[in-house]
Amino acid sequence: MVQIKQMLVSSRALTYPGTNPCNYIVIHETANTSKGAGAYTHARLQRNGFTASWHYSIDDRDIYQSFPDSVKCWHAGGAHNHNSIGIEICVNSDSDFKKAVQNAAELVKHLMKKHNIPQRNVIQHNVTSSWGKDCPHFLRGGSKGVNWSDFNKMVSGSSVVYTPPKKQTGSSPSTSKWTKKTGNWTGQVLKQGHYGKPVRQLQQKLASKYFYPNKGAKNNGIDSYFGADTKDAVQRFQSMNGLAVDGIAGKKTYAKLGGKSTASKPKPSSKKYPLPNGVYSKAKHGNKKLNAVKQIQRALNAAYFKVGKVDGYYGAKTKDAVSRFQKVHLPREVDGVYGKNTRKALDKKVN
Repeated sequence: MVQIKQMLVSSRALTYPGTNPCNYIVIHETANTSKGAGAYTHARLQRNGFTASWHYSIDDRDIYQSFPDSVKCWHAGGAHNHNSIGIEICVNSDSDFKKAVQNAAELVKHLMKKHNIPQRNVIQHNVTSSWGKDCPHFLRGGSKGVNWSDFNKMVSGSSVVYTPPKKQTGSSPSTSKWTKKTGNWTGQVLKQGHYGKPVRQLQQKLASKYFYPNKGAKNNGIDSYFGADTKDAVQRFQSMNGLAVDGIAGKKTYAKLGGKSTASKPKPSSKKYPLPNGVYSKAKHGNKKLNAVKQIQRALNAAYFKVGKVDGYYGAKTKDAVSRFQKVHLPREVDGVYGKNTRKALDKKVN
């Protein structure tokens, strides 16, 4: 089984009191097909204060645990929030879904043995949802080449065996496949298929921010070759820093990694998520539809502190999202009020 990595969430704001008896395992899919939206991204999403909670996120490479099994998470609906372990299978377009399902099956077998859970108690989110949510969508429909029956066979150890395609690595490059890059990396475009000194510098910068090309491999995958692992690390970094998730490292990625930009700083009006000055709160602006509040809501959504619909009203959901953002970035002033310090921290996060 793939090693379980922990990125535990300290807050219990989105969980229930008491101890989870672990009688069931509920299988979900993230429904997020964006490139880079893998297990690491969803684990970070929870740690930053998402609007729900679950125990494990899985993709074709990693398993991340966000809450101990004993915690009652908010993921299933009804009584199953209080007696089940929630597993989210990632469906990002740059992930091998079948391999992710196989990893999920291995985790389920591990948890069944650990908590003495019978296989009949491994259920779909559809079963626990009061309105029959179509989740896990791809496993239920089988459109990605593996269905719920196949998954159960994997769990029981029956005949379905999936062998993932070989991924390109950075070893033994062929001169017909790799393009050498020289000099220092100063923001010039680097992408899969490049190798050389600037690629190594990119990899070192990624590793310094804990986005390792291949943590656990020799030198954490820092080998001067921009293969699939380095592309994945770039995508994860881009996803968590408000950049276009294309796996290509250019000037914007360079700047976010701490490089010096030769371009002049953009004017506030040219920012992707311009933010208003002033103070906004539910008490004063909850019943007023304002463009300034829409700007705040768009930025919070982009930073993964979800508000939901951008409607211009500073209501309960917006106040909650601001509070969750403050808990992570301004822990000494958690009041749900958007002001100077919140603006500064949010601007730094999304622009």
